[in-house]
Amino acid sequence: MTQMWRKNILKEIVPSLAERRGEEKMVRSLVRKINGMKGPHLEAKLAGSLARNTHLKGDRDLDIFVFYPPSLKRDKFEAAGLKLGHSVFGENFHEEAYSEHPYVRGVIDGFNVEIVPTYKVDKASNKISAVDRTPFHAAYMKKRLNAKQCNDVRLLKQFLKRVSVYGADVRFHGVPGYLVEILILNYGSFEKAVERISHWRDHTVIDLERSHGNDAIALAQFNHPFLLVVDPTDAQRNVAGALSYNQFARMIMACRTFLKQPSEAFFHAHTDKPLSVEQVKSLMQKEEFVGVRLPYPNGMLSDVMWGQLSRLSTKLTNTLTQYDFHVIRSWHWTDALNEAYIIFEVENPILPQTRIRIGPRVVEEKHAEEFLHAHAKPVSGPRIEDGKLVIEIPRKVWKFTDALKQEVERAAHVESGDIKPSLFAATLVSEPLLLNHYKKDPSFASALSVFLKGKEPFLR
Repeated sequence: MTQMWRKNILKEIVPSLAERRGEEKMVRSLVRKINGMKGPHLEAKLAGSLARNTHLKGDRDLDIFVFYPPSLKRDKFEAAGLKLGHSVFGENFHEEAYSEHPYVRGVIDGFNVEIVPTYKVDKASNKISAVDRTPFHAAYMKKRLNAKQCNDVRLLKQFLKRVSVYGADVRFHGVPGYLVEILILNYGSFEKAVERISHWRDHTVIDLERSHGNDAIALAQFNHPFLLVVDPTDAQRNVAGALSYNQFARMIMACRTFLKQPSEAFFHAHTDKPLSVEQVKSLMQKEEFVGVRLPYPNGMLSDVMWGQLSRLSTKLTNTLTQYDFHVIRSWHWTDALNEAYIIFEVENPILPQTRIRIGPRVVEEKHAEEFLHAHAKPVSGPRIEDGKLVIEIPRKVWKFTDALKQEVERAAHVESGDIKPSLFAATLVSEPLLLNHYKKDPSFASALSVFLKGKEPFLR
């Protein structure tokens, strides 16, 4: 990437001086307010990428950590943290969220603010809750990242964001900001990081502090199959633990593609237009897409819902495969307000109404007799093939739509929590309903188009 390109991109993604001053003013106001409030808390500090000067332009996210003494019992710690959080927001929009313990997040003067209670421990490895290590991340990076590397972090964040790999939450299963910072520290620059990532293989290890002596020892302790990034502030944690293997592979391929033909386009939003309604109709005639719609659960946080959808999609795929259906791929989406969808591309939506059942070998006398007794009235057979007993029995379900409906109903009785009523109210997706929503909702149309095209945007 030429220096001119680098300069152009940094101009787009580095916060302006005015933006920084506005952020700092808001942080001072919040910290001063919290430190002046009554309660068992000790102090408040800014954490996150803003504290480390690695945030992207326009990312108005403020992570304010409120420190409590380790002696405070967990129930009182949580209650105090929530009470303080609600008081900070006052009449501003806010809601309770949950990581390892509850916290409060909301919006104040256009900033997305999180008020996160944490125990004040002397080092990350002495954490009482997982959140306690986060302030140590800021301290570690502030000491080690120079100004150029802070911008290199921004470049890599923007690059990964545009190839849909950035973000550690359950929606993306991707790369958190702290991991991006570690990559820049480890490799030295954006260019070197992209080059090295393009050659990653399974069992890649990054251990800045060499906490485990060598890679073999580290891998043996964590038993991680593809990427182990040891937290330099807590040697018992893999910073890449939330990264899925698919995202790991996508990250490698994006870097390889970029190196073949570096372009500013990799840092810009994907601009392909959504498919037309006629194109969607055409694809649905050529391929078999079957789906289910769920009303959005009242009060459920969007990140929780994305996790539930991902888990349900995987569970349904695995169960439907046991019926002998071949699910090529699946997709899930929600507007986090009214509805959610899970769509399956199916190779064989209608199966033969009978299925072959292969029994034991004839020479296994006892098992052979038990098999014949258990299947006294098959549709066809019994016969002998390759020395084994073979019969054909009727299928209870041979249509994918019937099987999907049955499994969603079963999930409704098994699942618990806020999603349960939505599963009971779930409906199969018809083509007219899907197309109607496609016409009305640009966000849905854009996301579904990417799925229907079945192509990585960065692979030209």
